[in-house]
Amino acid sequence: MENNENMLNDRPDMELVEMNEPTGSERQEVELANPTEASDEQPQVGETGEECAEPDGGADWTAKVKGWLIDVLKFLLKYRKWVVLAAVAATVVVLAVVIGKSVSGDKNRYESLGQTITEMKRISEFCTANYIGEVMIQDEEMGFLRKKNIVLIVRGKVRAGFDLTKMEAVVENDSTISLSLPRAQILDIITNPSDIRTFSEKGTWSHDRTTITKNAARAKLLELVMEDNLLGTAEANGRMQMTSIFMAFGFKHVNIEFVADSTACDPRAVVGDSVSGNATTLFSK
Repeated sequence: MENNENMLNDRPDMELVEMNEPTGSERQEVELANPTEASDEQPQVGETGEECAEPDGGADWTAKVKGWLIDVLKFLLKYRKWVVLAAVAATVVVLAVVIGKSVSGDKNRYESLGQTITEMKRISEFCTANYIGEVMIQDEEMGFLRKKNIVLIVRGKVRAGFDLTKMEAVVENDSTISLSLPRAQILDIITNPSDIRTFSEKGTWSHDRTTITKNAARAKLLELVMEDNLLGTAEANGRMQMTSIFMAFGFKHVNIEFVADSTACDPRAVVGDSVSGNATTLFSK
């Protein structure tokens, strides 16, 4: 201490400055002058004690949208005549496109319909019902010295349907078509050689004479299908199938009429030219 006092006494030019503690106002000025020193400042609060929210830009955006809408309305009012004309023109264009597509679609539809009907007529026969049966038939004939006898088992298939060459179609409107078909008929009776067996044979039977016996079996098959109403089944199936075919073209109503055909073949014509009068049926199924 004595040394220090001596040093001060030796420096008479140095003045002693009293370090007083700064007042409150001075401390505030220091804080404002050095904001970086207050790193742990608390968020500002309002009078109610809540934090002050930053300004929201939503109000500005809403004002901009309102201004834009007002400008659009002013434009529409100013040029309303041209706006109306443009709207009418756009409507006309849209309708023209829609109608054009509709007309084009109808044209393609009717062209396809016409082609289908032509192909159906070209096919001619439209089979809609089948019957498969078996007949055992016996035939006799007097030979030179004694009777000849033969027993055949014949399995055959009877087909019934329509002659489409006589079909007529009339388009009533976009949703309705009317068809005229001849009544169902027996198309043929199929008896393949492999479906005919000789059960027994006495004597010698020529090929032509055996064919007459086979025709008797075919006649029996025809009798069975007529009793079973095969033609009625063919017409019911034909109506259902024709309806499905033409509904595929967009028709909601398909009117079908079956018309009697005076030129239709007699069902017995499909049996054969000659039938043995001596043949008898032993059983059929």
